[in-house]
Amino acid sequence: MNTRKLDKWADLLLDTGKRNNLINFKDTRASTVEILFPSSDALFKKIDGLASFEVFDPKIIENAPEYEQIQIEASESIDASNKKAAFLSQYSGKLKRQNQILLYNATTNPLTALKNIDKKAREFIEETGVNVAYMAFGFIHWKESDSSNYVFRAPILLVPVQLDQASAVEPYFIKSTEDDIIVNPTFAYKMEAEYGVKLPDYNDEDLADYLDKIKPLIKKLQWTITQECKIGIFSFLKINMYRDLKDNAATILSNRNVRQLLGEPVDTEENKENNEAITQVADPLIELHSVVDADSSQIEAIELAKSGKSFVLQGPPGTGKSQTITNIIAECLSDGKKVLFVSEKLAALNVVYEKLDQAGLAEFCLQLHSHKANKKEVIADICHTLRTGKSTLSSKADMEIELKQKAERQLNAYATELHKQRPVIEKSLYQLYEAYAALRFMPNVEWTIPQLSSKGKMYLTETTPLLEQYVDYIPSIGYDYRKNPWYGYINQDTSYMARSEVKNNFSTVVQFLQTLIPLQTEISEKYRIHCTNIEEAHIWNTFFDFAATSQVITPLLLDRVHFNEVNSVLNKLQTLSSDILNYRAELNATFNDDIYNLDGSAYYMKLTRQFNGTFSRFFNTEYKQLISDLCLCKKDGKKPSYNEAITLTQRLSCYQQKCREYSEAEAPIKVFLGAAYKGIETEWDYITGQLSTLESMFSNDMSFGTLGSYSDFVAEKNFFADYSQKLRDAFAACDIEVLNHTAGYFDKTVLDIYFPPCPLVLLRLNGCLYEIDKLDNWCHFRSLLSKLDDKQIVSYINVAISHNIEPKHIVGVFQKQFYYQWIDLILSETPVLSAFNRISQDKAIRTFSAKDTEQFEINKAKIRAELSAKRPSLDMIAPGSALAILLREGEKKRKQKSIRSLLTETGELVQRIKPCFLMSPLSVSTFLAPDSVHFDVVVFDEASQIFPQDAIGAIYRAKQLIVVGDSKQMPPSNFFNASIEAEDSDEETGDVTDFESILDLCSTSMQQLRLRWHYRSRFEQLITFSNKNFYDNDLVTFPSAKADAPGIGVDYYHVDGIFDRRSHTNRKEAEFIVDLIYQNIDKYPNRSLGVVAFSIAQQDLIDRLLAKRRQNTPEKEFFFKHDRKEPFFIKNLETVQGDERDTIIFSVAYGIDAQGRLLHNFGPLNRIGGERRLNVAVTRAKCNVQLVSSMHYTDIDLKRTSAEGAKLLREYLDFAENGEIALERNVNVNPFEQFDSDFELEVCDFLRSKGFSVDTQVGCSGFRIDLGLKLPNSSDYVLAIECDGATYHASKNARDRDRLRQEILERMGWKFYRIWSTDWFRNKSVEQLRLLEAATDAIKNPMRTEAKPANSKSVETFEEAAAEKHFEFPPYKAADIYQLSKQYLPHDFKGMVKAILEVEAPLSEELLLKRIVWCFGREKVTKVVQHAYEQQMSGYQRYGIIRKNGFLYLTNEKKIQFRKSGDIEREIKQIAPEELAAGMLEILKQNVSADKNGLYHSLAVQCGVTRVGKAINEAMDSALHMLDNSISIDGEQITLK
Repeated sequence: MNTRKLDKWADLLLDTGKRNNLINFKDTRASTVEILFPSSDALFKKIDGLASFEVFDPKIIENAPEYEQIQIEASESIDASNKKAAFLSQYSGKLKRQNQILLYNATTNPLTALKNIDKKAREFIEETGVNVAYMAFGFIHWKESDSSNYVFRAPILLVPVQLDQASAVEPYFIKSTEDDIIVNPTFAYKMEAEYGVKLPDYNDEDLADYLDKIKPLIKKLQWTITQECKIGIFSFLKINMYRDLKDNAATILSNRNVRQLLGEPVDTEENKENNEAITQVADPLIELHSVVDADSSQIEAIELAKSGKSFVLQGPPGTGKSQTITNIIAECLSDGKKVLFVSEKLAALNVVYEKLDQAGLAEFCLQLHSHKANKKEVIADICHTLRTGKSTLSSKADMEIELKQKAERQLNAYATELHKQRPVIEKSLYQLYEAYAALRFMPNVEWTIPQLSSKGKMYLTETTPLLEQYVDYIPSIGYDYRKNPWYGYINQDTSYMARSEVKNNFSTVVQFLQTLIPLQTEISEKYRIHCTNIEEAHIWNTFFDFAATSQVITPLLLDRVHFNEVNSVLNKLQTLSSDILNYRAELNATFNDDIYNLDGSAYYMKLTRQFNGTFSRFFNTEYKQLISDLCLCKKDGKKPSYNEAITLTQRLSCYQQKCREYSEAEAPIKVFLGAAYKGIETEWDYITGQLSTLESMFSNDMSFGTLGSYSDFVAEKNFFADYSQKLRDAFAACDIEVLNHTAGYFDKTVLDIYFPPCPLVLLRLNGCLYEIDKLDNWCHFRSLLSKLDDKQIVSYINVAISHNIEPKHIVGVFQKQFYYQWIDLILSETPVLSAFNRISQDKAIRTFSAKDTEQFEINKAKIRAELSAKRPSLDMIAPGSALAILLREGEKKRKQKSIRSLLTETGELVQRIKPCFLMSPLSVSTFLAPDSVHFDVVVFDEASQIFPQDAIGAIYRAKQLIVVGDSKQMPPSNFFNASIEAEDSDEETGDVTDFESILDLCSTSMQQLRLRWHYRSRFEQLITFSNKNFYDNDLVTFPSAKADAPGIGVDYYHVDGIFDRRSHTNRKEAEFIVDLIYQNIDKYPNRSLGVVAFSIAQQDLIDRLLAKRRQNTPEKEFFFKHDRKEPFFIKNLETVQGDERDTIIFSVAYGIDAQGRLLHNFGPLNRIGGERRLNVAVTRAKCNVQLVSSMHYTDIDLKRTSAEGAKLLREYLDFAENGEIALERNVNVNPFEQFDSDFELEVCDFLRSKGFSVDTQVGCSGFRIDLGLKLPNSSDYVLAIECDGATYHASKNARDRDRLRQEILERMGWKFYRIWSTDWFRNKSVEQLRLLEAATDAIKNPMRTEAKPANSKSVETFEEAAAEKHFEFPPYKAADIYQLSKQYLPHDFKGMVKAILEVEAPLSEELLLKRIVWCFGREKVTKVVQHAYEQQMSGYQRYGIIRKNGFLYLTNEKKIQFRKSGDIEREIKQIAPEELAAGMLEILKQNVSADKNGLYHSLAVQCGVTRVGKAINEAMDSALHMLDNSISIDGEQITLK
């Protein structure tokens, strides 16, 4: 494997050159002081970790002017040593307190130098995590060779110190820390590498004693030692990183992530297996273990971290990097992973630690940042956590999560159903709402669309153009097409011949109608009848024709009742008439007319009843008279026989009966019939025909008017005949074919010329003739009408016409109805939507919001319970174990092991107690031996500022790599190295692209994510500039309710300052800034404040001027305390990344010089990538940026500079001076009001109609508030009105959608109101009333963000103290052999043994025999007993018994557990190796690692043995061998794998 790049990285860490003050120490004006009193020996003896020394200030005592004016009375020729001696002599006697020390600097006031040291030390701690303030005791004066004349100085012992000044008017104190005294490691490395001399370790001896050890070593090199003591800035920890990379190259190169960064091929199969093992997170809001809020972009990062993949997380300013890291750490801890969090920036480490602390997870975190790594405190912290009680999760947690899940399902279901694309219509319900709202001004009509569910987007696409064409036809066809004379015309032939034929036919019919109509009028008026149409004219023609000659029809018969009465009797009369005539014919053939005078019925009755017997007829006079009467009527005069008489009388009886019936039937109707009715002699066919004709007239619902009231028609018959003739003549003038052709031109359902009143037909035909030239247009229109009919919307057109819908609205009204009915269909068919209502939805949001934030507490409790459960018990501490070592170190008062040594011996234990380490890159290599501590995941923060060589030491110690930073912010630089080496640092630093960061390196080979939600800026204006120029407006930023005003957003202050090119400062601007600082203190005392200068020189000038002001204003010193949560700072562009304050004062400094010239050299901004510095600087403020400049943006001429940094500086000056209008100069802005949807436009119009002032799409980024309600006569907003449209739908989860956005807006000063489109659609009047109430309340009671205390709501806890469980091995339980023997013996010995084993297995056979020897009739175990036992145990396998190495086991035996002495005392040899191994494993679990002897001893004690001999050791060794797969053995140290 190619190691050249790794070697190159390692070499970059090594600095043994002459510029390093650890190699070549020089007294400087700004960064070193010497301690003259007390002596170095005396001072060294006072260093004990608690010592504190007050710095004597001669200026304070003497009340003298600045030190520059203090002169020692001596001649100019006095050398430096004499000056030092004179200074000591002058001031040493004035030290009054024992702990006072006297400092000296040959060229400046020592306190000025000390302040510089303090300032730089603080910067180093904040930026790199390294404490670089040291007292240097003893110096080696060395030469590069014997022949060299130049002597260098190198410090020997370095004592870390802390400088402290309570206020500007208080004295300085120098405090020694409790860290180890260090032998100069850089010079020690150089001596060993170049001269073969190894400096001895320091072992707490006196200074003189230690220096005496060195003197012989350097004597041969002709080097010397002095005992002076200096205070200065020393940075040497990178030597540890160098050694780490050099000494562990093979291990480093075996790490997958390192290989990937080096461009080496990685094991894709391994990666594939890891990915396959990843458990997908179905519902991150439920399943993830976030302990602080996380938006969707952060959740994506947490999920990826959980998956085990390495990746890069880009975190633009204020997007919650630390919040995300906190959740990533919590998630990893929950998954049982060991985490290493790395950052050079102290602020970044502190922020994450504070968040973990707030989450209750700080006790599981170990701070090993270089500045925080005080070994005494570290050990005490670990031991404290070890002894802390364990916790458990409350049982109510599951129920709370179920409530959240239920609410989340409801919210998600609604959002899904509202925005789900629907088949057929191919729109979501919300899109339908939008479409419907867009047509809100259209009138409403009621018309049901047939088969709606099959008519979708395509249907609308097809019908809309047809309706538009219809509207286009209205001017030529008429508003109501049905009133067009051509309406109903169906002949599509518009050829010339066809048109000519139509014209001729229409003209003929018109002439016919013109003749017919007067005649119809005359007839109608004369007889008060209805004769208006052609068909009726035909009918009356028929009537008059037949009435003129009819002998049947009478006026009475024209009454329908009479007619029906006649008609109903007529058939009967006709039948009776036929029968009567038949009977008469038969009778007339035999009798004369006299026969009809006889009573045929009476004669027939007598003959058949009285004289039916022969005897009764003899000699009976009456019979004879009867026969005689018949005889007299016979034409032949012959006497009829008895039977003949019966037949003849029967016929006569029937004839007479029929005649009576006929008379009865005839009586009521006879009067209705005319002369043609002649009784039984009537010509019935004629009568029937006449009545049939009349009936046909009745069937046409004809009314005969006054004709029915005539007495007869005799006088009218001539009129009837005349009218009949006239009608015939009229019809004769118009051929029936012409009428039929004319009728055929029209759709009979629209116009059948035979039936409408003739004047209407005449009018229509005349209209057609008048507009004959529009026939072609009509035919085209009819084609369109046919297409509309095919789409089933002709009925809609008719409804629209009936509602007088304006032509311009016809299409819109149709679309509105179409969308309305689709909305109604979807609502009715979707249970989620049909059941939707505001009350339920708002309640679900409240529930979800409460339970979502509550789950953070649940997750905290859950993780705490899981991690605390892993802490080892203190009930079984093995001598020499990691646990014993740790506890012993915790009890020591002094001479504790170094952190590195402690972690080497107890690393795995410490990681069980503290599974998360927080470190700087330097502290990783310093405190972690390569094999002592391993991590599952390493997380880097502010990775853009970490060199790859600085990061490798941490990367190779973990499997997974997560790199967090922002490539648009500052990359790494050698600024701090330069600060140490150079006497006066200059702002003209190198290009930021000169140095590749670990972020840049990882970005080329690893998956990247970006955080998108910006939280820092409480006023959107603060991030707008960077969002536009650096992040493509991709950040989700939130507008403030408060309009731009002084003290918020970006303020511009112009100063008529002069830029001094020699000193790179602008004094007038610096003075203005100092004044501005105090103005901020007075006006905003609760706001945190920071000052950012473009250059170090301007930073120093502001610092010096402020220091003078502070001495004169001690009452303001509270503001400058370092222990404030966000202390005041003055920094430059190089050092401000990672910091944030409420207010940032920004000093540009550059401007015209004394000659009135502006040279367009803006220091670091002119360099390649310099714009990143500007990005960092302008994004530090949470509330307010106060930009102080001696330039206007117009002063920068872009023709004179091509630097991107200068261009953006000009733009930012413009932005600060002129607001957002400046940004609009550089982007295209839509001058028209924008809406996310027509639905929102409807709501906006409604509010405006009620007199409210409303803005739309409020905001500067991709996120906009749909509607912003303003205070009257103000630019401030009070109410954010959001709909459930595109922005709502775009949210990736319920938290973003239903909680986070609202909470953030409320923090930004907004009240919040959600409009549910479904409720608005269904209950518009109710929802409008609610909206008005919310708007009115918002104006009356606007949100007051400052009055809302943080964490005002009490937090429910889900953590409970776990019941304390002391660990102990279970005691040995013995089986009741006596009872078992009675149960099994003498027949089943093996059954008894199995029963014993079920209680005692594994069991020593030797021990068993001793206990059951009496079963064999013996008192001792003899060979006889053993032989008998063997015989009895024959076939033991069938009982599931295993015999192995003198021990008995059961085949189905459960997991073997170690048992301490109980019912029986066992010797070690009587305990199965498996049982001993189980005991060892349990002890190791409690101790993590243990010394072999300590482990054996601990287990022996449990066996009741106090002394471990050879036999016991052998038994233990045998047992230990069984754990080969579970343990690692390093010499005598045994550790769990």
